[in-house]
Amino acid sequence: MNDYTETLANPEIAGVYEIPEGGVDAILAAAAANQYIVYRADLRTARTRDQLLKIIGEGLELPAWFGANYDALMDCICDFNWIPAPGYVIILENCHNINTLAAPEFNMLIDVFAVAAKNWREEDKPFWCFVDQPANV
Repeated sequence: MNDYTETLANPEIAGVYEIPEGGVDAILAAAAANQYIVYRADLRTARTRDQLLKIIGEGLELPAWFGANYDALMDCICDFNWIPAPGYVIILENCHNINTLAAPEFNMLIDVFAVAAKNWREEDKPFWCFVDQPANV
């Protein structure tokens, strides 16, 4: 298994990436070594924007005030004041259906995570989003 501990510790390169060689287990091990908070969202059943955002909200354990829209998602993931950590890892699993059935919605989701990673880089804090297929970002 590959060791991504040092890679995940570098906020300058944090962003949205395809799950690397070694898979989710390698990401989880590196996140644990860095004491990062990890959230996972299984998008297998998402077919619409509403379903996508509901699953993301649940998977990321977003606060009750999360408005289930992209602006509210951005607000939540660019703040995380309710769960401070040295870094964050989001794992989006089973993205193939939503990317096929609602590609614009999936692309918007990826864009939101990419902007959040950029915002966190400015704070010098690692924020990673791993997608189980090519993220094209």
